[in-house]
Amino acid sequence: MIDPILDQVRQQIQSRGLSLKDAAALIGVGVSVLSRHLAGEYVRSDSLAKYRLWLDGSPVVKGSQSPQEAESTQSYDDVEMPSPLAGLVPADFIPERPLNVVDLFCGCGGMSLGFERFKGGNVFRIAMALDIEEPMVRVFNDNHPSPSGDLPIARRSDISDFMNEAEIQGYYLDHLARSTDDHALANELADLGGGGVPALRKRLRELDEQFLADLGARRSSQDYVSAVRALGSAVLGQTTVQGFHNATKLPASGTASPKVGPLIWNNDGAVSDSVRSYSGITEEKLLRACRSRMKKLWEEELEKISTRSSGSGRGQLASAAERINKFRDFLDTAAMRAIKALWIEWRSTREAIRRSFFEDPIIQTRLRAVYENGRQVAVILGGPPCQGFSRIGRGKIRSLQEQSVHVHEDEESVDSRNQLMHQYVLFVAALAPQAFLFENVRHFQAVVKSDGVEFDAADILAEAIESVSARGLGYAVSRRIVVASQHAVPQARERFVMAGVRKDLSRRLSGIDAATWCLSLPRREPVPLQVALEGLPEPEFSNQEQQQPVLPKPEKAPVLKGKARELASDVFRAWAFQGTSVDAHLARPPRPDDGAFFSLMGPGKRWMDYRCEEAPTLQRLATALSSIMKGLEASPDIASKLGVSLSEIQSLSELADGSLSLRLLLESIPPQPGELQHHLLTATYLRKKEGAHGDWLSRMDPAQPSKTIVSHMAKDTYAFVHPFLPRTLSVREAARVQSFPDDYRFGSVGLVDGFKVVGNAVPPLLSLQFAERVAQILAIADRPRDQSGVEDHRKERQPEQLEIC
Repeated sequence: MIDPILDQVRQQIQSRGLSLKDAAALIGVGVSVLSRHLAGEYVRSDSLAKYRLWLDGSPVVKGSQSPQEAESTQSYDDVEMPSPLAGLVPADFIPERPLNVVDLFCGCGGMSLGFERFKGGNVFRIAMALDIEEPMVRVFNDNHPSPSGDLPIARRSDISDFMNEAEIQGYYLDHLARSTDDHALANELADLGGGGVPALRKRLRELDEQFLADLGARRSSQDYVSAVRALGSAVLGQTTVQGFHNATKLPASGTASPKVGPLIWNNDGAVSDSVRSYSGITEEKLLRACRSRMKKLWEEELEKISTRSSGSGRGQLASAAERINKFRDFLDTAAMRAIKALWIEWRSTREAIRRSFFEDPIIQTRLRAVYENGRQVAVILGGPPCQGFSRIGRGKIRSLQEQSVHVHEDEESVDSRNQLMHQYVLFVAALAPQAFLFENVRHFQAVVKSDGVEFDAADILAEAIESVSARGLGYAVSRRIVVASQHAVPQARERFVMAGVRKDLSRRLSGIDAATWCLSLPRREPVPLQVALEGLPEPEFSNQEQQQPVLPKPEKAPVLKGKARELASDVFRAWAFQGTSVDAHLARPPRPDDGAFFSLMGPGKRWMDYRCEEAPTLQRLATALSSIMKGLEASPDIASKLGVSLSEIQSLSELADGSLSLRLLLESIPPQPGELQHHLLTATYLRKKEGAHGDWLSRMDPAQPSKTIVSHMAKDTYAFVHPFLPRTLSVREAARVQSFPDDYRFGSVGLVDGFKVVGNAVPPLLSLQFAERVAQILAIADRPRDQSGVEDHRKERQPEQLEIC
């Protein structure tokens, strides 16, 4: 429901004949902010105040625009781009064979799903997906079966392991051959030289198996077993300790059989006994360089441990530091020094073999020829974590232009998250897709410093991608903040998206900004949360990790046809309400006392909305208590006559703050058996307000799009209280809000991982719309070029409506 104040604002704008831009300037908000508020999105109290002041005729205070609103003016896609492609793209465009798509940092498959289901899977095919998180990969493969069944589409791989373009091409082609049973491609890869990729895989497998056997023998020694038992499971389960093993790829310390983590070319399918092992000569100079790098990696990770072990704090922080110290001492034992030497030799030999193979100029040339013989990738999707991006400067852009760059050796790449960014650019250079979509957090756009000069992080990424390829290929790029609620997704999710279209293709689209077109999605009215929750059965309740049951839906929600289907809510229903049952409809059981508090909250209300800082009665009460205290201090004998003590009045005075209203509500709820009061009646909770995460506990508003679904729901769902019921959202309800269709399965992961994979995903209905735009661009590339030019084919007609497949 739109706030009455906004209805008055709309009427005022219309009666005065103002444009949105002029009205926004008069009110003191951003154009996009005003547009979204008029469309029904949530309005903060400070923005409502500006609207009231404007309606009352009060002048705008200069500088009153918030940083967020000012940024929105420049960043949001508040102007819909008219269609320059009308008449150019046939509505029935189907390529001769589906276009290959690679999804990096694929998560559970939200971005892939939109492309895969566009036009029934006849335009795009997800050829390969990579992610380091096992639950993400598991859910992806549950929903994207491999054509061959031999190798899954999604692979658990650490993308930072790839060394150069040739290795990326080799990995992708080997994956393509085995996941599609392409025997011709497999034979070409075997004929590269030295036995080709199959021989390399066999050599690396032999090396890994020998390392695990040697490591198992070392770990069976009495001194190692004693040292591990002295550590205890709490130390080995510490996040910093796990991070050390993840970074070094050293199998987790302990007495169980050692297993290698997500290291590329490891544990990636069978190798035929008939394949001979790669026997290429590895130069001693190269081995020394690799050993030196591995020693450096170990020392860097050890230094991180030392830094974290010296942290100060109390309680859990002190316990964590003590555990980290124990592990640091464990690494210095004789048993672990021997394992370190074994690890260095394994990792350095492994890397030297790969470099010998993929840095061979003959193999590089042959690999490129195999790749360009009809196996090219049309689109790359995905966006890595980018918190460390500020360390990339212009020197990094230059180094990325070297085809065989070893990003790990770059002194500017200390932050592992930077390496992921470098690797993304390296994948674009290696696979030279016709287009790419880079998606990331809304705040990816930020000013960073390098060599004393300020740059925009997104500008640096764009420049790196524009000029990265050693083959002279560049990309025309465009970027914007995309708001999911403007595109039929019932969620106010804001994400940074960059699109790139290869320049040789873009030049064919005379007069068309192809990259901008890919991001200029049609605008639609918001879909309220209540639509996303329609037609679901009652959830199961559990706090435990468990397989999630499949529940039948009580009835199929109606999906309207024809013109009515163009409404955003019906676009959403047609996409999301597929299937007769749902899984992952599992929610955390609310504590009875919390459920009672949830019932007292109104729709759309947050914890901080129930505070009463400015209430006149509160001020009068505080004044009265202060006067009584002064009177009792001056005349202590009055206390006995009144039947009160000074300490009691002082205690009441301390309670008479803005949290008093919350306290009264919570005190009205009987405490749990054995508890003296409601568990939320502590200073930690009661002091939460606007500047202290006062929205940590919120009941969702059914009439508005949901707030952003986040992976933190794996730990805490109190910010997502159901709009009608006294409980928090289920995994399936969160997936609905993210626009995952009901037939998309999450049941193979438990409740905690379910929330995590859903919260990290790209809304697939948003991806479907990107897929439509990208397909329109690639359709022109797929057709023979008319000598008369693209412009002569244009016709005056409206662009196609979004097709829900």
